[in-house]
Amino acid sequence: MAAFVGFYVHEKKVMDEQHARDEAIAAQKALDEAKHTQELRDKSAEEARKAQEEREAQQRAKDKEKEDAFIAEIQTYRNQTAGFVDEQNKFKAQIAELEGQITALRTEKENMARQSIDMNQSIVAALIERQNAEMEVQRYAASLARKASESAMIRPLVPTTPTPSQ
Repeated sequence: MAAFVGFYVHEKKVMDEQHARDEAIAAQKALDEAKHTQELRDKSAEEARKAQEEREAQQRAKDKEKEDAFIAEIQTYRNQTAGFVDEQNKFKAQIAELEGQITALRTEKENMARQSIDMNQSIVAALIERQNAEMEVQRYAASLARKASESAMIRPLVPTTPTPSQ
């Protein structure tokens, strides 16, 4: 039995060593597996982080592009508005100029109307004066004719017969 106990102790020792080696190998394997799993997780997290950063960068680029397009559109509207304001100011100046011309033309028309009325009045006065002058000439001619007919110089002389007393 001593041999059996010796054999048993020896085998137990070998088995314990084998078991310890197996446990060490299993522990090392578990450690390696855990390390590999952690590396995979880290790699996956890094890839996810990079993908997220890339998506965020793409989103920022899209947002920046939209913002630039929006700013360009706003600038276009501002430029158009400035152009419309300039055009409006030109039209206002043109309107003011045309209103000034209209006012000047109205004033000229009123002056012409006054001049026309004055000329008509002077024409009527000249016609009346002419008519009065013609009547005066006719009266004067009639007066001269009457005076001439009453005048002794114009009357024919009646021949008088000489008286024989001489």
